Amino acid sequence: MSAGSVLGRDAASRTMPWIVAVMAFIAGLALALSLAVEGAAGRFAAGISGNMTIEIPHAELAGAAESRANAVVAAVARIPGVVSATIVPRAETAKLVEPWLGADLAGSGIAGTALPIPTLVDIRLDTGNPPADGAVAAAMAAISPDIRVDDHRIWLDQLLGWVTAVRLTAGAVLICAAIGIVLTIVLATRAALAIHRDVIEILHIIGAQDGYIARQFQFQALRMGFQGGVAGAALAALLVLIIGLAGLSMRSGLLPALNLGFREWMVVATLPLAAALIAVVVARVVVMRALARMM
Repeated sequence: MSAGSVLGRDAASRTMPWIVAVMAFIAGLALALSLAVEGAAGRFAAGISGNMTIEIPHAELAGAAESRANAVVAAVARIPGVVSATIVPRAETAKLVEPWLGADLAGSGIAGTALPIPTLVDIRLDTGNPPADGAVAAAMAAISPDIRVDDHRIWLDQLLGWVTAVRLTAGAVLICAAIGIVLTIVLATRAALAIHRDVIEILHIIGAQDGYIARQFQFQALRMGFQGGVAGAALAALLVLIIGLAGLSMRSGLLPALNLGFREWMVVATLPLAAALIAVVVARVVVMRALARMM
């Protein structure tokens, strides 16, 4: 029987992989979801940057809404920095409110019988040479004070704050998980050292060096850290897959899709290696310090 097999036979060594698995699961889930949220927010920001939306209130008189929309498009087209201005079809406008109001109510608004739906004008801007601040709003105020201009800046600011909060939260969770793994390995290694103190003394008597004894503990820590990391990463990957599939089935077009790509899966796949590396380094430091005190 080798020294490594003897030094690994204790309750602490059997418990450590489960605790590491929990920490790896938490870290993998936080990292994968934060990366997915960051990617989705980036795609959403790219989609609305360089755009503006003009909202024309519903007109009671037949043909009045179309006339005002044409006047808006003509006025906006003359503003330097505007690439195009397009009236959004009424059917597409109804689809925007359909998730909240339902298909029947939103559809009835198209005919004007139940719900007054405003007319929307989508404006594409030249991102290299955008219009002067307030130019579009001033042109709309000249047509009617009821016309509303949305440049999406509020959306972008809120989105940036949300992504920052998610990133900070994921970082805090990752640090806590790493600290948990370190403390787990420290306690397990110290317990193993105390349990196998007699064996370690015999190894010293027969001429074993501290490096050899430390490598035995390192091997056990590597095995248990990798096993725990694999279990935690597998659970995190399963949950991330379920969340991704649920996001695909619930996609409504109102929010960016939470796509889980190669980067997110690679993060989950590297967790066992990271857990094993932390386990090896911490185990060696703890064992070498303990052996120095035993001499």
